[in-house]
Amino acid sequence: MVLPRRLRDIAGVTEGTLMKVDVIEGPRFLVTPQLTIDRPLVAGPKRSRKEVLKELAAAVADLRQDAQEKGLDKMPMREIRAAVTAARRDLKAGKQPAK
Repeated sequence: MVLPRRLRDIAGVTEGTLMKVDVIEGPRFLVTPQLTIDRPLVAGPKRSRKEVLKELAAAVADLRQDAQEKGLDKMPMREIRAAVTAARRDLKAGKQPAK
């Protein structure tokens, strides 16, 4: 069932929230948002900071390897400067107040 955006905004419910529907009286329904918990995240074993950093380092190494295979690790400074300048320009344009 899709709830209209206006109703979601009034109820403070985000898009994609699981809802429980109960029949109250005749054609009336009670729609209640449900709390979902990612059990492996909550009940899983705690990892040390060292383990998390090792996983992060492995992910970065994979990204670098992928970039190297695709030839994206050899970007000239001119292109880097142009990309940074464009990103800064876009960021600056987004911060200006509307007139």
